Amino acid sequence: MDGGDGEKGDRRIIAYVVGILILLVMCITGAVYYLQSLSENDDPDLVIYSYESFQSYGLGPAVIPIFEEMYNVKVKVVTPGDVGTIIGKMILEKNDPIADVVIGIDNSMLHRAIYYDLLEPYVPVNIDRLDPKFDFDPDHYIVPFDYGYISILCNGEMMDKRDLPIPESVLDLSDPVYRDQMILLDPATSSVGSSFMIWAAYTSGEDHKTFFQDLSDNAGSRVLGSWDAMYTAWSAGEAPICISYGLDAAYEVMWGDNITQPNAIPVVPNSSAYRQIEGAGLVKGANDPDLARKFLDFILTDEFQNEVDKNYMLPVVSSIEINPYFSQYGVFAQEHSEPTTEELLQNYDTWMDSWDEAF
Repeated sequence: MDGGDGEKGDRRIIAYVVGILILLVMCITGAVYYLQSLSENDDPDLVIYSYESFQSYGLGPAVIPIFEEMYNVKVKVVTPGDVGTIIGKMILEKNDPIADVVIGIDNSMLHRAIYYDLLEPYVPVNIDRLDPKFDFDPDHYIVPFDYGYISILCNGEMMDKRDLPIPESVLDLSDPVYRDQMILLDPATSSVGSSFMIWAAYTSGEDHKTFFQDLSDNAGSRVLGSWDAMYTAWSAGEAPICISYGLDAAYEVMWGDNITQPNAIPVVPNSSAYRQIEGAGLVKGANDPDLARKFLDFILTDEFQNEVDKNYMLPVVSSIEINPYFSQYGVFAQEHSEPTTEELLQNYDTWMDSWDEAF
């Protein structure tokens, strides 16, 4: 056996063992968090796993009390981390699941949940309210509840000061002019990072290995584990470019002080753009599957959909009025570059291996 292959195998074994240890620590930490949360909220009737910004940006606090009042129940939202971390936790708990519902598994991560058999299919009673263009999951493992365009987010002032051109395509990020000018996300832990990795691989095609290596050269060590951490670093001026959403300029105007010309410049190519479609799913082996199904019905109601702009995302029910800030300052696309779930099942591991080799 070639010595290089042996060393590579050893590294993979070490990486695997380290990964398992990290997941075990995460599971123990999550269990402690969960037990603490029970003492704070007695015994909840429904436990939901979701990502942090679902709670911190206000969608959770807006819609959960409505559902609790509708059914006279107690709901506990647990936020173990970003979506990749949540899926890892669900894998460890598969034989004795804690959560009934998981929120945030999107079109870039669904194939992983399917592969590990973590979800129970369910068709909501009001599925006809879902705009058909967002119904990407024919097997109904998740119910879409919002969507947004992945963007290359630029700090306009920093780009001007550094005389950097605004990229027009995801492929432009391989240009050496952007060396040390960007912050990226780990696709293994972040759903936004996974969406970007898929978008980049699908767009670059057979050249994805070379493209990832160029990205690695440009980003260096600035690859963070969650969108929240990345956006905080970008907002602090650590780099002029990051990966975020097409609605970020609208967010800046909404919360800025009399801002009419936002400094945030989201780049969403009019063609070859990538939509992140977020969904919620019924956890296989849920403690209360009937109540979980009621929640999945709930996310397509007006009561839920009218609040999704608090998540800085767009509704998936076409009759819901779009936030006027989003309409005016948001960036959208006419054509998309999105693999199907089946294509992801076939190609994701190859793309991920190429990413790992580069980074």
